[in-house]
Amino acid sequence: MEALIARVLSGEASYFEKRKLERWRRASDQNEQLYQEFELTWKLTAPAEALSPPPSAEDIIAEANRRRPNVIPIRKQARPGTRVRPWMVAAASVAAILAASIVLIRLQTTPTQLYTTGMREAITIPLADGSVVRLAPNSELEVRGSAERSVRLDGTAFFAVATDSTKPFVVRTDAGRAEVLGTRFELRAENDSVRLVVVEGRVRLSGDGERVVVSEGEVSRIARGSAPSVPEISSVWELIDWPDGLLIFQATPLACWRAVRSRHGLKMNPSRKW
Repeated sequence: MEALIARVLSGEASYFEKRKLERWRRASDQNEQLYQEFELTWKLTAPAEALSPPPSAEDIIAEANRRRPNVIPIRKQARPGTRVRPWMVAAASVAAILAASIVLIRLQTTPTQLYTTGMREAITIPLADGSVVRLAPNSELEVRGSAERSVRLDGTAFFAVATDSTKPFVVRTDAGRAEVLGTRFELRAENDSVRLVVVEGRVRLSGDGERVVVSEGEVSRIARGSAPSVPEISSVWELIDWPDGLLIFQATPLACWRAVRSRHGLKMNPSRKW
């Protein structure tokens, strides 16, 4: 819990982590006292000066002019009749510093989207990489930037992950994480535990420094602070009953869809995406 408090006090915590800390503080007076003591220690050990804001354009120009005498112009590469002037070098330095500042600011402000559902509500979420998530009632999903294949789940969701051999898709929970390249699976994260049900492909489940590979038709579980259980074969379609027959297919050939329908007696319209 100390690590979570530190993330919240440093401003690095997500929405889910802040909510979790609030619930923990309200659980008992002892928890609140521990938080107050940790917060006091944090303030006493904080650096005296906060990080300075980005320099202004005037400061950047002044710094470039200060360094200008040490810059050796590359005259040999200039075109005939062209003279490399000192102000050109200063302007190039300013442009380079500004470009680096813009890139840094963009990296620090990667947008995060939060999806929540009510007690009787389920929603379908298409992601930027082509993956699709069906979020169950009373659940929360945090998507960290359109360019990332990383989400955080609190509750239950069914994932149809687009295949990308160069970048795994990661689902983080309080008890552990699931990592895949492209597959379909359900992940239930609640009460500091995780249950993984794999419908298609394979999923790598990690917790407490240990990991297991869960294959199609298998189930594995994690309790907070423990390693994942050994995968066991189960009737996955009986476990995944909350979508009410609504299944998500990700780049699945029609022949495979017909095989699934025949095997499980499902009535689905293949013309629908979900």
